Amino acid sequence: MKIVLGGPPRSGKSVLRHRLRTVLDSTSPHRPYVLNTNPDGEGAWYQTAHEQDPEGAFLAKQMAKQKWTDGHADLYASWVRNMTLPLVLLDVGGIVDDKNRRICAAATHAILIAPTREALLPWQDFCAECGLTILAELRSHYEGHADEVEGDQTPFRATIHRLERGELSTPRPAVEALAAHILKHL
Repeated sequence: MKIVLGGPPRSGKSVLRHRLRTVLDSTSPHRPYVLNTNPDGEGAWYQTAHEQDPEGAFLAKQMAKQKWTDGHADLYASWVRNMTLPLVLLDVGGIVDDKNRRICAAATHAILIAPTREALLPWQDFCAECGLTILAELRSHYEGHADEVEGDQTPFRATIHRLERGELSTPRPAVEALAAHILKHL
């Protein structure tokens, strides 16, 4: 299962990715592999580095950041096509464009996150164009005080509060429920 994490910029995708990977690491027989398919410089290493040294992590991210090119998209698309592990999380960044369409064409599923339902609409269209099954639609509510899970249906729907870098120790029931939902479909 190759799962695209999609949504607009600054909706919490990278923090969600880290939290989701942590939960899946402890609950899944298949350790998830995180594949960053965008040149923003924020690899799977970033959250852990940020916990240790926020300023150093930011500087390393800026140094790793690259211009978004067709060459990147073709390389990342080949990585997705050739990935054979049972559970892969793809962080495609926050832009709906032809480069991300190429990358996601070989993926199978998507988890969408945005601050509003309306902000999910372009990503829902994107998933349809790429042939992705939407596993989850999440609302990122930064100022919220608790997670809310709407039930166990497909797509899974929930609100996740305060996805903030460096605040990874507090439990997030919606992320735990999402992980269980993914495993049910694996």
